Amino acid sequence: MLLKSLTIQNFGIYKGQNTVDLTVTKDKPIILFGGLNGGGKTTLLDALQLVLYGKQAKCSNRGNLAYGTYLVNTLNHHIDKTEGAALELTFSHTTDTNNQTFTVRREWKPAKLSENTKDKVYVSCNGEFDSYISEYWDEFVNEFIPMSLSDLFFFDGEKIENLAHPDRSKELIKTGIENLLGLDLLSQLQLDLKNIERKRKTENLDTGVIEKVEACESEIENNNEAIESLNIEIAKLRNQQGKANVDINKTRQKVRDSGAHLIEERDQIKFELGAIEQQLKDNQQQRVKLDAGIGPLGLIRTLLSSTKEQAKLEEQSKEARALNKAVQNYEETLLSAIDVEELPKAIRQTLEATMATMSNERNKLAGVPECVGLPSTICDGLDEKIVHDEEERKALIKQHNDLLEKKALYEKKEEAIPDYDSVKEILSELARYETEFRNTQTVIEVKTAQLSQAQAKHEVLNQRYTNLLTEQSKDTFEQKRSIQVVEHIGKLKDTMQGFAKSLIKENILLLEDKISEKFITLTRKEDLINGIKICPNSFSITLFSSNKEAFSPSHLSAGERQLLAISILWGLSEASGKELPTVIDTPLSRLDGKHRTLLIDLYFPHASNQVILLSTDEEIMNEYYTKLKPSVNREYYISFNEQLNTSTISEGYF
Repeated sequence: MLLKSLTIQNFGIYKGQNTVDLTVTKDKPIILFGGLNGGGKTTLLDALQLVLYGKQAKCSNRGNLAYGTYLVNTLNHHIDKTEGAALELTFSHTTDTNNQTFTVRREWKPAKLSENTKDKVYVSCNGEFDSYISEYWDEFVNEFIPMSLSDLFFFDGEKIENLAHPDRSKELIKTGIENLLGLDLLSQLQLDLKNIERKRKTENLDTGVIEKVEACESEIENNNEAIESLNIEIAKLRNQQGKANVDINKTRQKVRDSGAHLIEERDQIKFELGAIEQQLKDNQQQRVKLDAGIGPLGLIRTLLSSTKEQAKLEEQSKEARALNKAVQNYEETLLSAIDVEELPKAIRQTLEATMATMSNERNKLAGVPECVGLPSTICDGLDEKIVHDEEERKALIKQHNDLLEKKALYEKKEEAIPDYDSVKEILSELARYETEFRNTQTVIEVKTAQLSQAQAKHEVLNQRYTNLLTEQSKDTFEQKRSIQVVEHIGKLKDTMQGFAKSLIKENILLLEDKISEKFITLTRKEDLINGIKICPNSFSITLFSSNKEAFSPSHLSAGERQLLAISILWGLSEASGKELPTVIDTPLSRLDGKHRTLLIDLYFPHASNQVILLSTDEEIMNEYYTKLKPSVNREYYISFNEQLNTSTISEGYF
């Protein structure tokens, strides 16, 4: 199935008629739509789904509205309501060797009561109106693109963020596999066989047991309705929670951009600034105390050295003066003794010369003037103390500079904190979304508990029903025949369950290879994973590293999880074997620059034989547009005219 053209008339923001050619070629499969937010891109995606699926379409803004009310709300607000609205889609579809062209037109006008509004469908095949297909289009459309598979081919970029969650990807894989393999038909067949089984067993019961059986059947039916209702409520709540999560992320980004997240840090920043001020005062006091000690002496080290030498000389001078008289008496006595002995003249002369020299040295030393008048030991350890104080002073100066830098940093942070009044609306909005998310989670937990109870009750009721059916009292041929039919049905059910398990297991292997191949292609990291394993029961994904160690997808980065979600969509799409278009609204909205480049290069040109991208002016622009251009077949620009209150589609791009 490939789209050929789409016509929108008085639908949503589009006033009047807009028709776009959607044909592509194999080498250029991309059609690029550009438009600003609120200009009509999502409306275009809604139009595609609505024209195909009618009341079953998953349109963006329908919510819980009745279908008739929703149709009335989609009418352009600036037209005469009697004009009504219409959508028309032309596409080609190939079966075996036959290629046929279908045109589906869906149109409606408001009824007196909005909820009574109905649409009419007209289908043409190869240019000829087909009344039968038109009447039963809701059943025929699943032959072209099953509603259950539409999420694989029609989606918006923000859904990728939700699908990146392991639980969401598990649900996507389960739904995709079951519908690709036709297991929904097996499930319906199981229910049909179960009904036949019950009917056969009921035919052989006496009146008393029949009454009990009927009561049990009624209780089972009520319980099944409760289970179905709870499943629907939980699905809606999860969808609501997913939207709330997207709103929370967007609002948190606004909070960060406005600096509102710093308000909570205001007191801490002021506390830190106070602590830094006190540390600066302590540092100054320590430096003053240090400078009040012997620190200044470090400036006159040469003078200190001279003083130390002078003090030592003065001590020696005192010693010389004290010894001089005693030494003179000693020398006189020694010379007198020598005279008695009559030593040789040469020896006496030498001795006298030596004594004279020593006497001159003592006299010279004794003549040193006293300037210092202090013991030489007074300077002991002074040099070491001066060096120690200098090192301590350097450490204090470095600490002072570090504290000044730290103070400047915190002062800058304090200046960046906005006034509370300017951001209180954003903070209130974030609190509201977070409260909505928590409240929804609480309701989900309550509903899930109720669902578990209902499912447990379902098992109990089925067992009771089976026990009642075994209370048979007639031993007739018909009874035996019914018993045989029941036994064959039981065997057939077991066979179908075994077949379903084998079919799932066989196709999961193919899907594992495709998802793994696509993920490695998108990440360009062959060493990131070695393979992917899908549990055939829970459909959860397990990744294997290059050394074959298992790990959860939650260990991937946010961007890598989004690429994994895209790989799942891509793998399921290829596994479907269907030639179907891929339509993506805001394709790059939740991705960073690196991952945008990977999608532009590796995904969009190969996603399918026809790819329709609905981009804002902040997505596929500049280098992204240049990279994508060789694969683009057609370009359209969606512009909103404020004077005419309508959007129009024209050829070209931003």
